[in-house]
Amino acid sequence: MTKLMNRNFAAKLISIFFAMILWLYVMSVVNPVITNEELNIPVQLMNESIVRQSDLVVFGQPEPTIRVRLSGNRDQVQRITRDNIEARVDLRGYTEGTNSIPIEVIVPAGVEVDWSPKFATIELERIVSKQKEVVVQMEGQPAEGYVLGETQLRPNLVWVEGPESFVNSVENVVAQMNLNGKQENISLNLPLKAVNSRGEEVTTVTVRTTLVDIFAPIDQLKSVGVDLDLNVEPAEGYQIISIISEPVTITVKGQQDILAGINSVPTEPYLLEELAESTEVIIPIVFPGGVMPFDYENVTVRVDVEEVLEETYVVPREEFRTLNLDENLVINQENLPERLEITISALESLMENLDPRTIQVIIEAENLDEGVHQVTPRIQLPLYMENSVTITEITPETFDIQLEQQE
Repeated sequence: MTKLMNRNFAAKLISIFFAMILWLYVMSVVNPVITNEELNIPVQLMNESIVRQSDLVVFGQPEPTIRVRLSGNRDQVQRITRDNIEARVDLRGYTEGTNSIPIEVIVPAGVEVDWSPKFATIELERIVSKQKEVVVQMEGQPAEGYVLGETQLRPNLVWVEGPESFVNSVENVVAQMNLNGKQENISLNLPLKAVNSRGEEVTTVTVRTTLVDIFAPIDQLKSVGVDLDLNVEPAEGYQIISIISEPVTITVKGQQDILAGINSVPTEPYLLEELAESTEVIIPIVFPGGVMPFDYENVTVRVDVEEVLEETYVVPREEFRTLNLDENLVINQENLPERLEITISALESLMENLDPRTIQVIIEAENLDEGVHQVTPRIQLPLYMENSVTITEITPETFDIQLEQQE
């Protein structure tokens, strides 16, 4: 019996040995243990909706990925594809700020799995709402001779909601409107988008009001005259030389039907009293209802005044001139007045340029016979001064002349 058992034991050992050899062969040659790596496996963020109920949101657009290493028999490892690997992090229970959350990896049974990194850095940020101004961005220009009037928006403020840092980056909310060639008023509903200070759209926030009502009047341009309402009273002894206003025409804007009957606009009434020196004043223009300035709102007026002087000049009788005297007659010089005094009133600048030698006393003797005649002398001034000078007094105004036959 003992011999039989010893004989069977030896057979069993031999069987086990060959079985191990066969297993080793299969495992090493037919179905060996292998290791496979998968890169950039995306990590899913779980329970974002639950976090949002706490007014938190994942900051930015995180897309964490991991490297996964699979180890096991070749047939088991090769059956696993990227789609069979599930990597995820659970956001529940985490608070505002930067959180290091463990990554869980799930793969089919039968293989060993390892991954790197083991934790995902997720930043949770508070959701806020802020009011931002609505701005209309105009593209193009109205037709020639027309301009954009004052645009009206409803609403002009809207609420923007999202992660606090992104909401804070929003400069304003814009609507875009095309003006190319427009001649008539524009009324539209336009979509809104949030933009930062560089004009880039901030897509990570929500504009609660999606549309804005816009009324954009297209005003006509028109050139009109300026009616100057100015009253100037010079001081005693002074005279107004010139009144010059600039501009004499301006461009206004307004609706076409309003501008149709307007060809000029007045200034405000302005009074300058006792003016004794040249001066410059700015006078506002009065614009009728519905009419607005396009270039000028005031006129600049310069008023030049100059002092009027009075001087008396003396012309001796030796310088009297006689015209049209009969060639057979002569004037008895002894009977003429010794001199003629002429008082002249003129602007200071003219007085400074007046040469007394250019003042002539003329005695008109046409058709006068021999004898004594009373005459009224004529005063002749330089041609360039005749219309600018006033002769206020001549002494004597008349005198007698004696005409005698030539010897």
